[in-house]
Amino acid sequence: RELHFNPRTVNAAIVTCGGLCPGLNNVIREITNTLYHLYDIKGKVYGIRGGYKGFYDERYPPVELTPELVENIHHDGGTVLSSSRGGFDLVKILDFIRSKKIRQL
Repeated sequence: RELHFNPRTVNAAIVTCGGLCPGLNNVIREITNTLYHLYDIKGKVYGIRGGYKGFYDERYPPVELTPELVENIHHDGGTVLSSSRGGFDLVKILDFIRSKKIRQL
């Protein structure tokens, strides 16, 4: 089996944007758990709050997602990260990705 990334160097970010759909918290939980438990990453998983604005707006600081933090979020509706339909600013988003050394988005 071949990986296209080195788990020891992975920092990831999860963002929910657009409209709500059922199961977003399940997706956030499973991506986080898979990265930590299946791939044994040594980096961080950032939850980007407030949709795209969360990459750069100080009102929506990112949260570090851990298996402990996401353990029971699948029982809640919506998305624990919140979502929005606007705020796409490619330059600011790329600045965040570079500054946090995000390898998976």
